Amino acid sequence: MSGIHFLKGRIHLMTLWKNALTFVASVAVAAAVTVMPASALTLKEIKDKGTITVGSLVDYPPFGLLDSNGQAVGYDPDLAKEFADSIGVKLTILPVTSANRIQYLLSGQADVLFATLGITEERLKVVNFSVPYAGLEQFVYGDKDIAITDKAGLAGQTIGVTRGTTQDTAVTAIAAADTNVQRYDDDASSAQALISGQVPLLGVADVAIGQIEKTAPDRFTKKFLLRQQAQGIV
Repeated sequence: MSGIHFLKGRIHLMTLWKNALTFVASVAVAAAVTVMPASALTLKEIKDKGTITVGSLVDYPPFGLLDSNGQAVGYDPDLAKEFADSIGVKLTILPVTSANRIQYLLSGQADVLFATLGITEERLKVVNFSVPYAGLEQFVYGDKDIAITDKAGLAGQTIGVTRGTTQDTAVTAIAAADTNVQRYDDDASSAQALISGQVPLLGVADVAIGQIEKTAPDRFTKKFLLRQQAQGIV
């Protein structure tokens, strides 16, 4: 079953499901403690419009990627489709990046974000999250010949991160004055920077590590845990 409830005219509860071949996810959108963007639509407005535009990453498998036909597929697009079907509207997937996804929501270009967005206190000041639907661990990860085990080892090192992500925030918070933090606009670019040798270290989530190791096996190792985080729908 699926249901939508309201609190002060905003979407309060979204129940999403996957079929038995994948998984079931139930999402409840938190309410009074956060601020919704001024352009946020009510359920009635979305239904009257007949479409919902969902911002989703398309460079972050298994959460989101493009198939051979250029269509968005993965965990987040699949959940977005189930949600759109449950309220009887057409789905439009809007590709976003880690750096621009919240701005796309705040500007009204996206109605909702199914975009692997980590729940943080700073983000809760500007957007309203669902309850967690996934969790990630983030690591400092890089060349296996670099022997570091904690933040002190970042002194004098170059490390890449994806701009606007929680790993960007986490690395920035612990970087030494002489740590060179290189920022990239999307996850594919930051992963490629590591693989190609532009940076020897990367602040990165565990799911991205799995993809890197498929491309470049036995070249890199996890150095230390940066943070654990829950992901929410916005």
